[in-house]
Amino acid sequence: MVLMPEERAAIVVESFELSGVPDSLRALVTSAIREAVEEERRGVQTTLRLCINVFDRTLGLPGLPGDLRATMRACRGLCLTSLAEEPLSPPCQTGP
Repeated sequence: MVLMPEERAAIVVESFELSGVPDSLRALVTSAIREAVEEERRGVQTTLRLCINVFDRTLGLPGLPGDLRATMRACRGLCLTSLAEEPLSPPCQTGP
């Protein structure tokens, strides 16, 4: 099972909370984790936008077989849906 970045971040933050690490260190680690998760999210969004661009250009080509066209439309739709989805909760939280 592959964990999402938010799930991995939450596990790390939870382990720090349980270990009794001072608040200042916990805040520092939590901040670094949030930055890493956000950077990964931006990378995925960039990749999805590039894929959509390629799908759009390819779908504009004449003579594209119908089955390939349908597959590309489905993939394009999945990319668009993924871009539109908002995270259900912040990647990780500090404090109670």
